[in-house]
Amino acid sequence: MRLHKEFRIALVSCMAAIAFNLPVTAQQNKIFDPAFEGQTRASLAAKSAKFTVSDFVTGLNRPWAMAHLPNGNMLVTEVPGRIRVISPNGVVSEPVLGVPAVRAWGSRGLNDIILDPDFENNRMIYFNYLGAPDGMISDNSDETYKKFGEERSEWNALSREEKAASPWGYWYVVSAKLSADEKSISELKVISDTVPSRLAFDDTGKLLITTQRKSPMGSPDLKATFGTVLRLNKDGTAPNDNPFVGNDDVNDMAYVVGLRNSNGLAKNPSTGDFWVADQGGSAGDEINIIKAGKDYGWPYVAYGPLPPSDPPRINHTIKEGTEQPIYYWGASSLSLAPSSMMFYTGQMFPDWQGNLFLTGLSSQYLSRLELVGDSVAAEERLLDEPGHRLRHVSQGADGAIYILEDTPMPRILKLTAPVEKD
Repeated sequence: MRLHKEFRIALVSCMAAIAFNLPVTAQQNKIFDPAFEGQTRASLAAKSAKFTVSDFVTGLNRPWAMAHLPNGNMLVTEVPGRIRVISPNGVVSEPVLGVPAVRAWGSRGLNDIILDPDFENNRMIYFNYLGAPDGMISDNSDETYKKFGEERSEWNALSREEKAASPWGYWYVVSAKLSADEKSISELKVISDTVPSRLAFDDTGKLLITTQRKSPMGSPDLKATFGTVLRLNKDGTAPNDNPFVGNDDVNDMAYVVGLRNSNGLAKNPSTGDFWVADQGGSAGDEINIIKAGKDYGWPYVAYGPLPPSDPPRINHTIKEGTEQPIYYWGASSLSLAPSSMMFYTGQMFPDWQGNLFLTGLSSQYLSRLELVGDSVAAEERLLDEPGHRLRHVSQGADGAIYILEDTPMPRILKLTAPVEKD
């Protein structure tokens, strides 16, 4: 039976309206069809290698990231605005001196931290933080952090104009020099004032910064720095070989565009490519392999529901000119909420070499992905216990795995191979 053109248009419009007026839970739990086989819902991985979990450090407040020093110590950031040095046996230092004033609230404050590729010679580190406005005193203490949290709800109630006139704070990515005794930092320099998530250095010594663009409202402003991976020289300038240099419509600092909030960033040691784990909205978390000059689709393409404020469409998982994720978690019931990622290369767990590990926030587990080339072949959930959020995963020099646990009981977990009995 042939339908009149007017009726077909009306039918499509009606279907779109129904789709975007479904209850929120129904939208969130919709399963979107993959673009290719193996793009989602990988097989259950074989039984995991045996490991022991221990409490490496307790008593921190909202630890967010860690960086392993050549001498075996590690730097750990706390959201209220502190950097700690932790020894290989778990001894926690006093806060490192010289950290600038942070206006933290929730999980936003002092966040990611990494070492310069030439750290052993120059002792430079890089971190990002939400800086207090000029004239505002912040001692980066837990008491001040609590006070700022209480003030944030009042600030949220302000109008858009009032917020613009009295900003909460300013985001910075900075470099600094760590003293030889690891007790202070100096030579603080602002590299970027974007809204950052994760930091890394590529093989050419350029700084990569993932940035946030959570709101899908309106067309993205590609001249801004939101929803991208930026690629910068150490002094904050754009390298001449960046892919969008000379394009008046895109920021020179951008390396890729079309991301939402990539809280995971790691280099695949077998290929040299950087991978990102991008958080969807209520669902649709993704893993993408970033390639210079590519568009990854947000806010037009997603494997989770887009809100009614976005132009309704029946299919929003494919758009010409955008890249597909190599893997995604679709409905909210499957959501990972990835917060960091790491390719394992250690000797302690030989069965895990080449596996990709991702920490989950709302999902509250550590995902272990087995890879075949650039495809996810199998997945296993580790540390799948209710009541904790996992913020960051990293590998120590001995091959042990360290995991920062967020609220409500912050600690650093350590995964080691069990001791063989005689």
